[in-house]
Amino acid sequence: MLIDKAVFCSIVQNADDQIVATASKDRTLRLWKIGAEQSLDQPKRISAFKILRGHTAAVQSIAAQPSGDMVCSGSWDCTISLYNINASDSEGDIVSVKKRRKDGEDREIQSEGEALSTLVGHTQCVSSVVWPQHETIYSASWDHSIRRWDVETGKNSLNMFCGKVINCLDIGGESSALIAAGGSDPILRIWDPRKPGTLSPVFQFSSHNSWISSCKWHKKSWFHLVTASYDGKVMLWDLRTAWPLAVIDTHKDKVLCADWWKDDSVISGGADSKLCISSGIPV
Repeated sequence: MLIDKAVFCSIVQNADDQIVATASKDRTLRLWKIGAEQSLDQPKRISAFKILRGHTAAVQSIAAQPSGDMVCSGSWDCTISLYNINASDSEGDIVSVKKRRKDGEDREIQSEGEALSTLVGHTQCVSSVVWPQHETIYSASWDHSIRRWDVETGKNSLNMFCGKVINCLDIGGESSALIAAGGSDPILRIWDPRKPGTLSPVFQFSSHNSWISSCKWHKKSWFHLVTASYDGKVMLWDLRTAWPLAVIDTHKDKVLCADWWKDDSVISGGADSKLCISSGIPV
């Protein structure tokens, strides 16, 4: 299946299947099953099996629950929608079943699901969502705020303002409790919400020369992060030093996303249409 709008992706690993969840500017999410590998010369087959609807505007971000049972999405409609990806047709979230045709040929049946619940509070586009714990979702918005939501009650228990549009958010570091975010200035900000009496950042790093588009904690280190920026650079950070450990300058245009890969590598994508992998990074 082809989607003619920009797409954001999250890998969902649950007990039964490998599922890819994608969110699109067409206001929907889609769930895709990853089939078994047929042979070395035939890659795994990926097929869409459900369309999820719950937003009234383009979807900007998506994240999966750690258990793999649910996904959430943030949208330009200022809301966060939650979906149960394992619901069957008899559980009530299925609104229709369609068999689509193109050029006279039958295409596979896809069910359509609706959001189980919606989190309301942001006043501008929800640019990033993270689901680090079963009952806790973090969100960032162009309204300059970061919020922490209780999944069961739908209420936000933390509301921080940084004075800038926020493009990216991640949770990690010591005890997986630190909040890292970047936005419409060159500064990577890190908060520790466990510290009472203040919501000021505990770290601020400012070596980039333009907006920060992505930030990711290393999954096995309390101290290391990677950032991507519109200045065309990817930077590696250690909380124990004020300057980046390394600067990766392989892109010729804005870097739009970056993440850790296989623990000692960084993968990034940019407006120059390049996917770059930098290996052998000491962490």
